[in-house]
Amino acid sequence: MTREKIGNGLTALVLCIGAVLFIIAGKEASDSAAAAVRLCLSVIIPSLFAFTVISKLLVSTGAYGILGKPFGAFSRYILRIPADRTALFLISQAAGYPIGAALISELYRQGRISKREAEDLLCCCIAPGPAYIMAVSRAAAPDKPGLWKAVFISVFGANLLIALAGALFRSVPEKKGTSIPLKPLTSKEFVNMVRSGSESMMMICAAIVFMAALMGAAERFGVLSAAAKFFGAVTGRTVSELMPFVRSFFEISNLTYARGAAADVLPAAAALLSFGGLCVHMQIAAVSGDISVLPAFLARIPASAAAFFICKCLIPHDVMINAVAVQAPVTRTPQIISQDPPILSVFLFIMTILIISQKSIVKTEKI
Repeated sequence: MTREKIGNGLTALVLCIGAVLFIIAGKEASDSAAAAVRLCLSVIIPSLFAFTVISKLLVSTGAYGILGKPFGAFSRYILRIPADRTALFLISQAAGYPIGAALISELYRQGRISKREAEDLLCCCIAPGPAYIMAVSRAAAPDKPGLWKAVFISVFGANLLIALAGALFRSVPEKKGTSIPLKPLTSKEFVNMVRSGSESMMMICAAIVFMAALMGAAERFGVLSAAAKFFGAVTGRTVSELMPFVRSFFEISNLTYARGAAADVLPAAAALLSFGGLCVHMQIAAVSGDISVLPAFLARIPASAAAFFICKCLIPHDVMINAVAVQAPVTRTPQIISQDPPILSVFLFIMTILIISQKSIVKTEKI
């Protein structure tokens, strides 16, 4: 029996066992998936969709190269990368993951950057975006909405430190004008990028819902509780306090369930937001094609530590003094951006399905 057949057999066995476990933990998995759907409609889609479309338009038209011109000297002599790469770095900090990876992959596919440049750039282009950071910060500290800035600066600063560290291994690029061709923004291009953004949101939300179902099953068998108890013994925190962070290690959107003293919650949230969660890294690997994501994954370790300490230094002292010591049990209802019914997100979700369905029909007709 060949090694390939053994590997395929083990994969099939694992999938069968997983299916059985999902059946046993059906209620927990479905409840967790339902909560993830509400989270996607209330937080993920409203916070990321517009940034996704705009970032794709900037790259497709070549306009992102203009954004990098003011940073020409800093980009060349400090970061040691062309100015348009710095523009891509800035866009990724606002667009949210895994959009940065998708843009880098697209530039590599078009031949604008090499594979080595793509892998190097990916190490510092993983970020949640300010809109999602606002949602997490508002959930953790609803009485101090301005603290999201500290979290954003922490995540951004950590990525900047990674970029600066990488500059030690790069040479100063040649000074030359931008060679990025600018294309006019046509109605066709706009519609195509809206459709591409919708497909990206569909992929992100589908991954979040599946991972939520998987964690629901894991919670049914006590796996997550055991991990929370272990970290509780080390940190002195309760299981209810640590559970959102344990879940966020696997799927980052669970940070919207985090509650507690802002001085404790936000630095930990900044570290996890900088890391991204395993689900995000799976999405990054999916959109990156043959670009190796291992260097970027390893770079998240020092980036998470840097984000934690930066946020710890930025949190005002009065927050530590006035922090609420008594913790309420964590519920499975996230703090959302708006209390209105997410009807617009529902319509967007339906339109996304229709667009993708229509695209599939067109491809079938051509075949």
